[in-house]
Amino acid sequence: MHIGLRKWIRYSVSLILAVGLLALLLSRQRWGEVANRISHADVHYLLLAAVIAVLYWTVRSGRWRWIISLENQQVSFSKAVVSMLAGLGVGLVTPLRSGEIIRPLFVPKGARIKLAGWIVIERMFDLSAVLTWCIIGLFYLVFSGMVLISGSAVSPWLLIIAPLLLAGALGVPLLVHYRPAGLWRILSRVLPGKAKELAEARLQWNQFGIFYSISLVSEMLSILSVFCCLRAFGNISLLQGCALTPVVMLHNLLPATPGGFGVREGVAVLVFGAFGFPAEMILAAYLANAMIVLVIPAAIGIVAAWVSGVISQITQSEVE
Repeated sequence: MHIGLRKWIRYSVSLILAVGLLALLLSRQRWGEVANRISHADVHYLLLAAVIAVLYWTVRSGRWRWIISLENQQVSFSKAVVSMLAGLGVGLVTPLRSGEIIRPLFVPKGARIKLAGWIVIERMFDLSAVLTWCIIGLFYLVFSGMVLISGSAVSPWLLIIAPLLLAGALGVPLLVHYRPAGLWRILSRVLPGKAKELAEARLQWNQFGIFYSISLVSEMLSILSVFCCLRAFGNISLLQGCALTPVVMLHNLLPATPGGFGVREGVAVLVFGAFGFPAEMILAAYLANAMIVLVIPAAIGIVAAWVSGVISQITQSEVE
């Protein structure tokens, strides 16, 4: 089967899965309750979520510009923002957010493959930050006495997974720093052609700290934006929202659908529902958050890339 056809079949199946999961969730909602929550939504919290979304993408775009500088390339902050949001736009319609790989196409030729490798590292640190916030949230769930819908408190035995989460949070980035010779020899053999350059990136300790710190900040902003949307549609405390949201964010480990749509909302309903939060509130909040933090910025990025002429340049060139 032709590789292009296989790709489109994979994308189509992924899109169908996203639509199916969302349709299943929506079909189970009490629409009278959903309409009531929407009509009584606190607009102030939604506006605050929008402000946080701007801060979130500002931080991520700043990091992307810094990453570009690591390969001795320079772009303006505005171009870094456009490339970040345009990459988001393509990523939302492709599984595994593979569309984000177009970001390097917005910078001068010469280091695009290596920049693609840095994007992989960036995603690793984002996952590390989410796992870190999961650990903190886990301790809060245990020691705050939060009660499951079954009536039982969160078991202290869950704390035994904290070391595993910490190992996952820091293990892969540390591998990139230390670059074990045996593992890197295997990568050099497995990765085809120019993709071998993906294994050439090596983190210095100061770069490690910058990546990890910025990821912690950006993921906390993401968590706070979700909390604002949750608060707009229902009653939940800041600590409860910040403890449970990172667990939902782990859905990125199973990026089966474009942009995580369907999977994210389903996991959110299950996680928050386990503590008695109504499904209508959670679904409305997560759909609103996706629009504010993902869909609208992605649309802005695609339009900006098109107006600036970058899209036409990309279609006429190949990644080095």
